[in-house]
Amino acid sequence: MDLFPKYQEKEIKATKTASEEMWQLNKDLWDVHEVLEKGYDCSTSKRKPNILERCIRKGKFIFKAVVVDCGDYYQLIHFGKFGYKRR
Repeated sequence: MDLFPKYQEKEIKATKTASEEMWQLNKDLWDVHEVLEKGYDCSTSKRKPNILERCIRKGKFIFKAVVVDCGDYYQLIHFGKFGYKRR
């Protein structure tokens, strides 16, 4: 039984800050897994090569997950939600 979800054969783990961000949004690591699997690249600024920034749109909101490739696992450093308005 896997305790952590896996993305590209690596476990996804979260920092304390990212865990608190997910808790406030009532999300968990499986939601992060969904963003990484089904989302799109939404990097708004230049990031280091080992950092992934992926987004997924659900209804009026966009959920963003930022993870760092630590070699053996992915470390979630930010999870956020922001509004989306069609123009």
